[in-house]
Amino acid sequence: MQLLTKWGKAVRSLHWTRGLRAGVAVAAAMAVCHMLGKPMGWAALGGFETILVDNGGPYRSRLTTMATVLLGGAVACVVGSVVPDTLWVAVVVTAAFCFAVTFARVVSQPVASTSVIVLVIYFAGLGGSTHTLIGALGNATAFLLAGAWAAALSLVLWPVDPFRPARLAVAECYALLAEFIAGVQIALPHGELREAQRSRMHGLQRAMRLQMEAARNAIGTTGARATARTVRARSLTVLLETADMLFAETIRWTELAEVAADEASRRALADAVRWLSGSERAVADGLRQRPRDGGASFAPEGSHSLEHVRGRGRPAVLDRREIPAGSLLAHLAAEERDALQNVEVAFESVRAVWSGVEFRAAADRWTVLASRNDRPTAKAGWADALRANWTRESVMMRHALRIGVVGGLDVALIRAMNLQHGFWLAMTSIIVLQPYGSGTLRRSVQRVGGTIAGGVLAALLAAGIHSVGGIIAVITVTSVLTLATYAVDYAWYCFFLTPTFVLMSLPHLRDWHYAGVRMETTVIGALVAVLAMRVLWPEREQIEFGRLLGRGAAADAEYVRAMMRFWSVGADERMAAERTILAPARRSCGLAINDAEETLDRLMLEPRVGRGARWEEALTFVTYLRRLTRAVTTLAVVGGAGAVERMEAVAVRLERVGAALVNGKIVEPIEGDGARVAADSESVAEQQMRRMERQVGVMERAAAELIAGV
Repeated sequence: MQLLTKWGKAVRSLHWTRGLRAGVAVAAAMAVCHMLGKPMGWAALGGFETILVDNGGPYRSRLTTMATVLLGGAVACVVGSVVPDTLWVAVVVTAAFCFAVTFARVVSQPVASTSVIVLVIYFAGLGGSTHTLIGALGNATAFLLAGAWAAALSLVLWPVDPFRPARLAVAECYALLAEFIAGVQIALPHGELREAQRSRMHGLQRAMRLQMEAARNAIGTTGARATARTVRARSLTVLLETADMLFAETIRWTELAEVAADEASRRALADAVRWLSGSERAVADGLRQRPRDGGASFAPEGSHSLEHVRGRGRPAVLDRREIPAGSLLAHLAAEERDALQNVEVAFESVRAVWSGVEFRAAADRWTVLASRNDRPTAKAGWADALRANWTRESVMMRHALRIGVVGGLDVALIRAMNLQHGFWLAMTSIIVLQPYGSGTLRRSVQRVGGTIAGGVLAALLAAGIHSVGGIIAVITVTSVLTLATYAVDYAWYCFFLTPTFVLMSLPHLRDWHYAGVRMETTVIGALVAVLAMRVLWPEREQIEFGRLLGRGAAADAEYVRAMMRFWSVGADERMAAERTILAPARRSCGLAINDAEETLDRLMLEPRVGRGARWEEALTFVTYLRRLTRAVTTLAVVGGAGAVERMEAVAVRLERVGAALVNGKIVEPIEGDGARVAADSESVAEQQMRRMERQVGVMERAAAELIAGV
């Protein structure tokens, strides 16, 4: 029953559509090759792997990921095919290639999503029958052409968005808020009308709790590759947390509406209610379907921002010169400022959902001024990521070294055992080897179990199919099932993957013994991976994940303190201080966040394991870690010594969160100090400080829920 439920979820979340698309891509590629009298294996591989890495989301990010696997795979095909036959050369080249491709995962999301597949293609070339440059280029061309066809099918002819269920679930949260706030009645007398409004509020609370839980589950179970590194997943997470904040504000506004006695308060509250309802409705509509302008209307100069953010930059209630302290108008002014910032964050995130580019709104112009120090060029960005991870403290550095050693060892083992089609041994080792021991063992068991069962099916199919047309038809069906079960269960995925690739690379018709080779090499490859994980820098996943999140919070706290030290130096020493104070702290943040994202990505792609784990809260925490780092980068430029006290409080809170995650002790969220700021303090620095205080509050809540759920 549990398996049927998960399969049903897969259907509803469009994974079956993704599987059908893969089947069409592979079938068409193989049919064309058959008609042209060309080998079908590399073309089928190109179509299958291109669909597999499709992350969903904006077209630009999807195209980038597909282009990465196609170009990287073509290079891997050529390199693997032309590696010299000399054993020590093959071992050294393989180890170096495996290390380089794995370590490159720190550079960008597309590389992180495709590195394992690129290595699989390398071993396919290494173990293939073609070892001339001309033959290798021909195979790479077939791979590229079939992959290009699959990309066109995916992006143009049959687009699929794995984030659609999550996007619609989040949109419904904003629709509920907009509908409720639009119907709030102001200054109702005691009696049935007021009781009806309170009953309506209770109904909203129940509906919002259910809808927000549904949205969290939808985000947490999205079967996209590298979810934590995906702009769309991070943006939807931010939108959900922002909806939670707006929900709390809606409750407070309803309470204010009950006590609005004078005409000025009623007018101001009615005006604010209309504005907030319109803003939330714009967010809901912007999430339900792709805007015709691709989300540009939510940019700072876009129509929605001009109407709901820039046009509300100084709410009507703030135009009053004198507002008595503690009055309803004073409370409303504070509430409007909070709501305005939340709406601005929501608009940024809606734009990012459709554009694939995260934006920093009001602080962006200051970031541009600081770009020569913080983000001068794309080259500096990836170079900084490489430098930050070039240390034994980096999980990815250790994993890349481990992959390199295992790749070279696999080549030596294949030669020593004289294994036919031994490249499946190396593929298995690379695929199941995870940065942590428990993940490697779990993935190995699933891979071996699924492959043995699938191997039996593959042997029966190979023995019973008498024609190439039959082979193409069966591969089409198994490709559909392979992609459809990818987000359901890894063992089932391996079960259907085995006949797909056995038949795809069958030496000749009715060679059912070939399936036995697949099973044998898979068992050996999994054993190599498990032993390597035990010997080479062994790490335990559950302990390590909490430590990584805690280390990320501690790194952000140190970055905040580095910013305060940076403020204390003279103007003529700022450039040197940026290199010696800010840059090292910023690199440490990047390293910690990359490691946390890498671990979370892997955990979120294993739906059978840890069903009690709260991956959506972990995604929230990692998302806000990165956002807080960017906020510090901006505030370092626009802030000054006057903000030291508040930033010290932020650093202390971050340190407490980090220690709590490491020790497993729940931290109670602390209210920020932003409420003590004067009402007319609307500078960019003030906006950034408020944002940071809110972000730390979100991280505290996420950490508490994570620890409570363990």
